[in-house]
Amino acid sequence: MTTTFPMSFAQQRLCFLHRMDPTGAAHATVRCHRVTGALDARALREALDALVARHEPLRTVFPLGTQQHVSAEGHAQVRFLEVATEAEALRHAHEEALHPFDLEHGPLLRLTVIRLAPRTHVLVLAAHLLAADGTSLQVFTEELAIAYRAALLGEPTVLPELPVQYVDWAAWQREQLTAERRESLSRWWREQLSGVPLFLDLVPPRPALGKGRRLHRVLPAAVADRVRALASTERQTVFTVLASACGVVLGHRAGREQVLLGLAVANRDLSEVERVLGFFVDTVVLQVDLRGDPDFRALLTRVSAATAAAYAHKDLPFEQLVADLAPPRDPTRSPVVQVNFAHHPAGTAGALSLHGCEVTELLLDLPSAKFELTIRVEERADGAFTVWAEFDESLFDPVFIEGLLVAYEDVLRTATPEARASLPRAPPGAREQQLSRIFADVLKVASVAPDDDFFLRGGHSLLLVEVAARIRSEMGQDLGLRELYQHPTVAGIAARLDRTAAPR
Repeated sequence: MTTTFPMSFAQQRLCFLHRMDPTGAAHATVRCHRVTGALDARALREALDALVARHEPLRTVFPLGTQQHVSAEGHAQVRFLEVATEAEALRHAHEEALHPFDLEHGPLLRLTVIRLAPRTHVLVLAAHLLAADGTSLQVFTEELAIAYRAALLGEPTVLPELPVQYVDWAAWQREQLTAERRESLSRWWREQLSGVPLFLDLVPPRPALGKGRRLHRVLPAAVADRVRALASTERQTVFTVLASACGVVLGHRAGREQVLLGLAVANRDLSEVERVLGFFVDTVVLQVDLRGDPDFRALLTRVSAATAAAYAHKDLPFEQLVADLAPPRDPTRSPVVQVNFAHHPAGTAGALSLHGCEVTELLLDLPSAKFELTIRVEERADGAFTVWAEFDESLFDPVFIEGLLVAYEDVLRTATPEARASLPRAPPGAREQQLSRIFADVLKVASVAPDDDFFLRGGHSLLLVEVAARIRSEMGQDLGLRELYQHPTVAGIAARLDRTAAPR
């Protein structure tokens, strides 16, 4: 028997994004583990079946993307393979990561067990976000360990009964977002983001193909300790320090004084849903305000206040915020936020454990990217930080991403309460000097500093057209008026021209 329920707001958005995804696999999580020991295939299947029976999202499908259909019963999809080498096993893992999900028929959770030797296996777990978000996967791995041990020992799986299922939360969410509440939230966000550029323009716009790649940089324990010490001294969180530094680097690269980061919020405020699987997560916008070149003490205060305010107004679904802000439609870029940021304290990554086995996670280079760019900082057991950059390679050159990671480490390494948030400015180059002369000529002033705003110095749209014409005739490069509006300083336009001229 199948029962039909309305979808949550987040599910609606994700179904839409899934239909727009050319790979059919971008909105999935694939984790790969090497398992050494006497892995019991029967117990593993029984454990998975127990979790499918326990959690409705593992037996839910989405016909036409308009409703969710929950089956009364179901079984886990487990595929068994035998290979001769680990290279062959990893090839199968990559193929599994590329395999699209069928939302209309399911399943949305798949496990591939690859046997290398009697005591060596590779497990590839693939889950669509509709079935399990990041927090859900942590719950899933914890409960899989319990269920596997019980099945192995021939004991019943003992887990506390779930007070609600995901569909109950989805209905509750819709009841809470009344018309009055929605309008109040929308009004706050529109006022908060008024005048803030909704496109960061780290690189020249080009079609996003979802071609995923992942790079990382390990920040030594000494750098991580400096971050923790700064957070402690200023009575701020480690997240606030990390997010502030990320905003500094991105602002410098984009020539922006206001940077919008996307944060994933768990939306698990109710204790009843702490152990429930499903897609609860939504995106909230965090503004990193670099105006006035604040020192880090002031910047941390700003970012802390902005984080608290954003979380207090997080109940407006992101897709409704986008509709209310109505940014210009641009198929080459994500609306409102193009960079997502995440911080994972130690022990929150959902490590897999199986009774009687040693389990080691193997990192796959993802074939698809969920977002244009995600910066994720993971705290490690040895005290260091690993900074991951997951990005769309059709948009970003790996050399550019490496430069971001290096700059991020430099900012964190040198951050003190009194240090300015701006990165040290090099002497103006020939491009900046030429642009300064053009600005000064058009504005009919003696000089224009690199960070002077064109409009605050007396410029207007007709004069901006003249600037564009001078840049074309004297510098041989074209910039559209929208780009000039978004970068109304010599430094900003110089950085934009640098990126336009740089080879990919």
